Amino acid sequence: MKNALLLLLLLTAEFAEAQDLHFSQAGRAALQLNPANAGSFSGDLRAGAFHRRQWGSVTVPYKTSSLFCDAGLGAVNESLRGVGAGLLMHYDDAGDGMLQTLDIRMQFAYRIPLNADSVHFIRTGIAFGFGQRSIDFNRLRFDSQFDGDRFDPTAFNGENALFDKLTWGDIGFGAGWERIGDRSRWNAGVGVQHLNRPKQAFTPDDPRRPVLWQISIENEHQLANGSQIVPQLYYFKQQKFSELNFGAEWRIRPETGTTALGIGLYHRLGDAVIPSVILYRGKFSYGFSYDINTSSLKSASKARGGPEISILYTARRIKANPQPRTICPVY
Repeated sequence: MKNALLLLLLLTAEFAEAQDLHFSQAGRAALQLNPANAGSFSGDLRAGAFHRRQWGSVTVPYKTSSLFCDAGLGAVNESLRGVGAGLLMHYDDAGDGMLQTLDIRMQFAYRIPLNADSVHFIRTGIAFGFGQRSIDFNRLRFDSQFDGDRFDPTAFNGENALFDKLTWGDIGFGAGWERIGDRSRWNAGVGVQHLNRPKQAFTPDDPRRPVLWQISIENEHQLANGSQIVPQLYYFKQQKFSELNFGAEWRIRPETGTTALGIGLYHRLGDAVIPSVILYRGKFSYGFSYDINTSSLKSASKARGGPEISILYTARRIKANPQPRTICPVY
């Protein structure tokens, strides 16, 4: 009965109307938020990885991993200044039935200044994706497979016309605004995923994935003591489901050196409180966060949502060696 209920939830909620997978460290998952973010960062090449594990105290743990990389193509060819490209890959493994999802997206963005001093910028971006999802029904148990005394895995499960694998194509779009000042940097954007509403369900009635709207607002503000405060707000809307995340990170940076420590606290409204710690060291940064469940599920989860780890690498163009000065002789 437990597995049949899980299957029902998967078929009706996860595939038809539920929100897409996402990360608690949303500000570090730039390509997940908006295709227009591709190539928009302080550097020439960026790469990262995420891993999230959740609901281990309720059922078989849900595990989500992500890899991404993006770059500003102007570093390769000056004629491509303002053009960014990125590659994003997700892999998700959920529940007793080994529900596995692979999602790969290519993203392209264009960034242009709004004025001569290049303080304000606007960005647009587009994403093309491919996805595959599978489930092992043999790992699930149904009421019809119990004869009253024992469980017979070879008995008919009573479910008709269920697919165990499917693939789809996906299209997304995004736009953003950026302001870079001496002590403050603003970044806001809107991303739209699943514009073509691909089929992502295992049932023959052909339910379609609802369009996902993503809104982000971020600000990096330099304080007088050299540290930074980074307030962030993220809003997601997918059909009747919505989610609001907000909070801030305090980055403590010594006067000299390339090491900094970020301490963050966020709230996913009605669901979880999320403390985080991020270590910035040279070209790398390492993040850890933990969801403390506050929703009605906390009695079953024991307030444990799940840990999430991330690692990001940002490379900057190596400065060219200065040409030796030629001293003209004095006659």
